Amino acid sequence: MLASISPPRMTRLERLLILTLVIGCVALFSGAVAQEGYGSSTTATPTANVTPAAEANVTITSPEEGASVAAGNVTVAVNLTNFTLVEPTGQPNAPGEGHLHYYLDAVVPTNASAPAIPETGGYVISTNTSYTWENVTAGAHNLSVQVVNNDHTPIIPLVFDTVNVTIGGNVTPTPTMNVTPTPTTTGNATAMVNLTAENIAFDTDTITVPAGANVTVNFNNKDSGIPHNFAVYDSSFRSERIFVGEIITGPATINYTFTAPSEPGTYYFQCDVHPSMNGDFIVE
Repeated sequence: MLASISPPRMTRLERLLILTLVIGCVALFSGAVAQEGYGSSTTATPTANVTPAAEANVTITSPEEGASVAAGNVTVAVNLTNFTLVEPTGQPNAPGEGHLHYYLDAVVPTNASAPAIPETGGYVISTNTSYTWENVTAGAHNLSVQVVNNDHTPIIPLVFDTVNVTIGGNVTPTPTMNVTPTPTTTGNATAMVNLTAENIAFDTDTITVPAGANVTVNFNNKDSGIPHNFAVYDSSFRSERIFVGEIITGPATINYTFTAPSEPGTYYFQCDVHPSMNGDFIVE
């Protein structure tokens, strides 16, 4: 009869080592499975489409470029979009909000780091889309409006608009010239003539003045971007110059002064740039 042989018994230390190895293997396997599962289920998050904020815009709606406006109070009206007007009470700058600066005969400031205050001309701070300049003198003027931050610096990119107007001109052209001679202490008469150029035409084709008079022609060129002048010659053949005025580009005004011929008769006036603009210069 064979004797049974019992397997060798493991010591306590050996059992602990085997248990530790088993636990370690299980942990490694579980981690690998978890990592593989996480990677397979991850999807990229789509990027949202962001629409950039619309830029502010301002436009002068009245008066229009090249307009002739009655002397006195002149109201500037504007259209403002994509911008909120707030009182400039010291609050920090914020995107899309601020106020307006209105200018009269001023160069629009462009320095982004300094308050928009022009070196010359008039300006006013406003949170309204209109402003009235009071007692504007007769002549050529430019009117501007600019969008600025709460600290009065210009917003960037610059947002402004400008129109050129004539103040105190004849809003409705006068078809004839009524000239009343005024005696002077020297015995020579004076004559005042208002002459307007618009749509490449003078508003009259006849000017009458006294012989030898001191003549002042208040010339108003309403044609924006177009040069005109006023000149007087002996006839349409222009053999002799009597007076040739400076050429100005509209809209603009100028006063010409000269002495009328002492010999009565019918002379000739024209625009030297556009000779089709002409008429009779009558000396009585």
